[in-house]
Amino acid sequence: MSFTGSLILSGIGGLMYKYGGQQAVKEEDLPVGTRGLTLGFIQVRIKVVKERWGRVSTNFWNTLVRSGGYKYPFRGVSEMFRSSIYVYHWGRAFAFYVALYLTVAFVYFITILPVYLALLAFCGPIGFAIAYLHFLLHSNMLTMLVVRFTQLNNTLFDLTLTHNGKDVFVKRALDSPTLPIRYYIPMNTYYFWFNHLPWRLTVHFIQFIALLTLLLISLIPILGPITFNALISPFIARLYFSRFLRLKKLDNKRRDDEFYFNLGLYISFGFVAGQLEIIPFVSGLIYSSNSVGGGLCAIAALDAEVAAPAISNQNGTTGEVREPTVA
Repeated sequence: MSFTGSLILSGIGGLMYKYGGQQAVKEEDLPVGTRGLTLGFIQVRIKVVKERWGRVSTNFWNTLVRSGGYKYPFRGVSEMFRSSIYVYHWGRAFAFYVALYLTVAFVYFITILPVYLALLAFCGPIGFAIAYLHFLLHSNMLTMLVVRFTQLNNTLFDLTLTHNGKDVFVKRALDSPTLPIRYYIPMNTYYFWFNHLPWRLTVHFIQFIALLTLLLISLIPILGPITFNALISPFIARLYFSRFLRLKKLDNKRRDDEFYFNLGLYISFGFVAGQLEIIPFVSGLIYSSNSVGGGLCAIAALDAEVAAPAISNQNGTTGEVREPTVA
């Protein structure tokens, strides 16, 4: 349970996060013909990489520092404990965290901890102290892998927006019968078998190797869990921001665009959020305050959406208004 079980539960949660709460729509504009399924596919992949790199290189510094994403996890702590309206939601999440953490820690204690104690025995009492401290941090890291994917605090995120004047936005989104779209490639096409499936298998294999590498890094006593959270910073933020993008009814392609366009913001928010989640038990509370912080960041984005057209009108400029983001 401690290691394998946490990964399995995280995987299940990841699938629910990726595919749940959306309407599946068949992708219509698919390449056909020999050229489209060979050279055309490669050209499209190269174009996507160039576009994403262009977004990252253009906006990275601005979204990393000037967006102030690193401030929102701290603001979330202040907001959550300042108002009693959040107590039920963070209390429920904390109870779930404690139950899961104690389970993971118990299994870790009887399976993995003895290995560390044996390996660090030559260091004497200091080695035992390092082993036990790593046991607490690593168990917490594995627990948080599962907790984040539960999306348990979606209602807390909504409450943050409602409590801070965005009740109309939340009500309109929740009352709307339209679900965010997730485009898929139908299996009864040549494109699926010759291009899409091999490509996705390659991507998933690379992701598996990356995850395995990160997990090996996390095994380093004490520093491992801290480094692990730092390296997955943008993906931590992506989980906390996902509720906002789905309330806005963005499809899966546009959500990916938002991630790369605002990568600096995702890194700055995710790094601070992840480091605050390092300490056992405290992280059970920080999980909720990070959700509140994500909500406050979303509120800033909604306010910016309103301000942008007004500024354009005052300056007498017209043109395409880019889809608002969490930046």
